[in-house]
Amino acid sequence: MKFENFEISTSIELQTGDTFWDLHNVYDFLGLELVPSENTLVMRWSAPYRSKRSDISEMKITGMALRFKNLQFLHIGGRDGDLPLNEDTCLWYVLKVDPTMENVDPYLRTHREWKSADSFRLVFAFQSHRMIEIESETVELIAS
Repeated sequence: MKFENFEISTSIELQTGDTFWDLHNVYDFLGLELVPSENTLVMRWSAPYRSKRSDISEMKITGMALRFKNLQFLHIGGRDGDLPLNEDTCLWYVLKVDPTMENVDPYLRTHREWKSADSFRLVFAFQSHRMIEIESETVELIAS
């Protein structure tokens, strides 16, 4: 997978230029959309009214999306039914994982330094323990 216009800054933040997208504290996950006619997947987040981040309010951003092009793998795991549904909107972490390793635990699949030619998948884990694992040719961050 290739990042078109962003990088993973921390386990909860993406970075485009000088802008940090805090997917744990600032944005709420809205859901994902599979677009079969384009072989793409779009994940959407909204910036709720409670956001006081100056860089976001100055840019008048209401949300962002990740567009995965040429989708190659998608797995959506279950959630902990004892947790409230709003825990599905709060990202716990995002990780690059090795697609060739069989272990279920994403942390055990991130043990090495990534080279630009290495293939990887992204795992999005939410507070509800739901995990979404994606592999695609490219992924682009789109501010809205």
